[in-house]
Amino acid sequence: MMCQITVDTGRSSFTFSAEQGSLLGETLRLHIPAFALPCAGNHTCGKCRVLVRGNAAPPEEAELQLLSASERETGVRLACCCRIMGDMTVRLHEEGPANIVSWYQIPDFTRTETGFGFAVDIGTTTVALQLIDRANGRVLAERLAENAQRGFGADVISRIEACKQEGGSALSERIAAQLEEMAADCLRETGIDAVCESVVTGNATMLHIYEGLDPASLAVVPFDVQSFFGCISRRTLAGAPVYLPRCVGAYVGADILCAVLAGGLLNGGVQLLADIGTNGEMALAKDGRLLCCSTAAGPAFEGAGLSQGMPAAAGAIRAVRQKQSAVLYETVNDSPPEGICGSGILDALAVMLKTEAMDDSGYLEEDWPVADSGVSITQRDVRQIQLAKSAVCAGLLTLMEHGQITPDTVCRFVIAGGFGNTMNLDSAKEIGLFPAALRSCSAFIGNGALGGAVMLLSNHALRAESEQIAQDAIELSLSADADFMDRYIDCMSFMEF
Repeated sequence: MMCQITVDTGRSSFTFSAEQGSLLGETLRLHIPAFALPCAGNHTCGKCRVLVRGNAAPPEEAELQLLSASERETGVRLACCCRIMGDMTVRLHEEGPANIVSWYQIPDFTRTETGFGFAVDIGTTTVALQLIDRANGRVLAERLAENAQRGFGADVISRIEACKQEGGSALSERIAAQLEEMAADCLRETGIDAVCESVVTGNATMLHIYEGLDPASLAVVPFDVQSFFGCISRRTLAGAPVYLPRCVGAYVGADILCAVLAGGLLNGGVQLLADIGTNGEMALAKDGRLLCCSTAAGPAFEGAGLSQGMPAAAGAIRAVRQKQSAVLYETVNDSPPEGICGSGILDALAVMLKTEAMDDSGYLEEDWPVADSGVSITQRDVRQIQLAKSAVCAGLLTLMEHGQITPDTVCRFVIAGGFGNTMNLDSAKEIGLFPAALRSCSAFIGNGALGGAVMLLSNHALRAESEQIAQDAIELSLSADADFMDRYIDCMSFMEF
């Protein structure tokens, strides 16, 4: 039996049919590519809240545990748990677009190409696309969006699993279509008829999915890749060829290679790079060579997996500080508070540590309210950040140990990515996200992956150089490192290291 589902987004409404007994989350993902299921529909995150009116099966215990009494009374359901039993109306919560970082700092380099092209960074969470005048590097237009695959989960493991369950073509075509739409919008905005070529970068999983390659081997030992890339894609973008930069390995992707270029890591001295997002990817440059690694930071730094977490969109608490005895907070766009993003929770944890509301083990006696915002930090939230920050700090320490250096010998600590752009470095140091000695030499470069893509778009000779850099780089497998787990446990403490 088919049922009529009417969806109200607050700005528009539309109707489609769905099979009786099907899950609402799967139906919404099919008809609304932007609908997010951060835990891939595994009923664990509680983030797919929707308001339901009509014929739905009663909630079961797993769903009830993730909803408050007031939410249950007003008809709020988790889309991943809610079964369609007849016609219904579904109201979606409009979170608003996240503040996606598209700026970057890149070193001086020779531009050898002319004409127009697209530089693209496919992140696990977000996508950034810029139309570039290659002769001068000017950004003519840009489009920023959340990755259209987010309905299949918030991290790369969820996406790989989705490729097994749904078929890789479903995710591949979704991201390809998203890029084509973004590119077409830029061309319409500028009146430009055509581009010469594009450079599309991303981590190994995102490039495998974009290219239509099976990413399954990236999730199991020995973490083989179907391709390291450093080649022309089988796809085109806006009718022009696409170059895919080379990956270092399964979990050190082309995005990190591009960030290495953008950060000027090989321009001399001992330099360290960290791109902290859904994946914590790092590179150490010493004596003209790269040592790289990746840690499973998870999506907590980007708001996913937290009880009231959200991207850095309007209403997200982005900063928290203590002034005398008062706790003050700031939200994105100064909008009324709706949740907390990664930078906000780092600040909150630093304040909680200073005020002894939380001890250095991360123990909370009760939920900690962020002043009068209506947003609270739970014990589970603390543990999610604790796991992520420990993985990053332990990864950096292990990388430096293998590079035979100490934190005080690093001349420059380069931080890339959207989360790095917004975080308070002092808060990050105080809770032990990175070794304290790196604070004084730290520098943000913005979206390093996109900046490196622009460099490769504007100078073809850099492509061969970058491919050689990636080929010569050493990827350190932390899962096989005897000391990493010891460091990981040590770094669980909320303290300076």
